Amino acid sequence: MLNHFVFKTEGDWDTTTLFNNGEEFPASQLYVELHAGRNEFGEPAQGGIRLGGEIDAYVAPQDNPSARVGMFPGRLEMYFPGHSLMIENTHPAFAFEFTRVFYNGQDVTNHVVDLLVNIDAVNDQVSAYITLYKAHWLGPDEVATFTIL
Repeated sequence: MLNHFVFKTEGDWDTTTLFNNGEEFPASQLYVELHAGRNEFGEPAQGGIRLGGEIDAYVAPQDNPSARVGMFPGRLEMYFPGHSLMIENTHPAFAFEFTRVFYNGQDVTNHVVDLLVNIDAVNDQVSAYITLYKAHWLGPDEVATFTIL
């Protein structure tokens, strides 16, 4: 069975929820770290997931924070004030090249360089950002980081 996690927050702990397959999932931490879109020198490059990379994604249950539950294969939807992220990998062996990333409804799979979401209730820490590579035909390419939280 595939996981379908849905995380929502309005910016404070009282408005923060996490569901898996339609049922509330009490968690102490939601953690996603993805790195992709780099050339042979480790510098950001056009290609995103196609260039390979790695992802670490788990939730720590509230009743046992040291136990980490993997989120994939499946889908993770995250809704923040003014931002949305969706990461999907339905490959049975969770092969990285099958990962798809959407930011604010746009497919950024071939542009993603870095993505970090760390919602840690135990340590009262929240951070989230995405870094995208944008190639320009006429002019210099750019790398932009968007702070989500």
